[in-house]
Amino acid sequence: MMRLASKVLLLWLMVSLPAGAEQSVRDDDIVIHYSAMTTADLTPDIAKALDVTRSRKRALVVIHAQHLDRANRVSKLADVQGRTRNLVSQRRELRFRAVKDGGTDYAIAVVPVANLETLIFDLEVRVEGHTRAVPIQFRQQFYH
Repeated sequence: MMRLASKVLLLWLMVSLPAGAEQSVRDDDIVIHYSAMTTADLTPDIAKALDVTRSRKRALVVIHAQHLDRANRVSKLADVQGRTRNLVSQRRELRFRAVKDGGTDYAIAVVPVANLETLIFDLEVRVEGHTRAVPIQFRQQFYH
């Protein structure tokens, strides 16, 4: 079941973005993909595999780090710390947990969201084997 979850999350990371708007950060030989969506957008099987409750009032944040090794991309474990803030500066700490599926590693967190709420994500990602933390900031609006 987790293998299916991994493939769906990776596919979602690749196709959920507008054309030309890849959500990733590169730091030397590390690429970190990031995204957020309501947990209601997950299928029941994927939500169960990830131990996440499906709801339009909850957002799932997904971080996937890769090491670029010549022509290959190798999934790497990432320790993610971060918080969100809305447009009136209300803050929430995020608690990320690791999800491992075969050779693929993700860090995921769930955060409550309101309809039409815009969240600004301020993250610090420490990737296994990389010498420094990589800061990531992005903004996402959620719809019910």
